[in-house]
Amino acid sequence: MSKSTIFAAAVLAMLASPALAKTYPIPAEDPIATVTFPDKWTLNDYDGGAEATSPDGAVYIAAESVAAADIKKAVEDGVEFFSKQGVDIDPKSIQTKDTTVNGLKGFDLQMGGKDASGPTNVGMTLLQTNAEGKFLILYYWGSDAGTAANKADIQAVGASVQATK
Repeated sequence: MSKSTIFAAAVLAMLASPALAKTYPIPAEDPIATVTFPDKWTLNDYDGGAEATSPDGAVYIAAESVAAADIKKAVEDGVEFFSKQGVDIDPKSIQTKDTTVNGLKGFDLQMGGKDASGPTNVGMTLLQTNAEGKFLILYYWGSDAGTAANKADIQAVGASVQATK
């Protein structure tokens, strides 16, 4: 299964896993959406979003509210997020496609890159929310082996996204 197929399945899967435990409003104040992460993952909330790391440390997922005038600005903010996290994206590897997650329209960016551990799969899903000028961004990166080992949890996180407005 290709990296892009695994990531697309993760975001678009509609079956929730029974391992889901902690639902975060994104952002905590005046939320535009909620996202549920597996309880066994390392979980943190931060100003504007929430993040989780798989138990094996091989996969990272974050959900964040981004105020932006348009999709282009939201993408720029997302790429900046990866850079701040130490993830270098290979611009030649970027693939995009339209998507819909629980009624929220948006698009996926799938890329290759590398972090401190080496080569990594990188993904970003931007969803237009019902709150004017606000987007929900799901950030993802993980190794091939980590993605495969955590596939069910990744799918469940993507499927858990719900608009609140």
